[in-house]
Amino acid sequence: MPHETEITVDWGETDAGGLIYYPRFFHFVIVGLNDYFRPAADGEHPMEAYRKAGYLLPAVDASASFYSPLRAGDAATLETSVVDVGTSSLSVSFEITRLSNDERVADGEVSFVFVDDAFESTPLPDAIRDCVRERGDD
Repeated sequence: MPHETEITVDWGETDAGGLIYYPRFFHFVIVGLNDYFRPAADGEHPMEAYRKAGYLLPAVDASASFYSPLRAGDAATLETSVVDVGTSSLSVSFEITRLSNDERVADGEVSFVFVDDAFESTPLPDAIRDCVRERGDD
């Protein structure tokens, strides 16, 4: 079941033409991912909590399709779903929809691998798996 996060485009996230700069969509994916996994971190910022413990969750593959631009001040809904969970990896799909008219703006998928401080893959924490299961994405 998708988890929803509301986002608003800031002026600094746009290019000289006033349109959202496309890499910012991937920034919003991280915002949604952190919001999705907040219950797994006991109220802390999820990725910061894992970083402090010596772990990271770098992206290893990303794709997106863009349908309509966003501009500074536009509000949108980001839907985040975990679509695949491996031993040390997970793939997240996202869909961004403009709030004012429910127009689909972008969608795509990003895959991540959980690694230790030596950058070796390591099993996903049980808290992450439990969060995925509790959200109905397993």
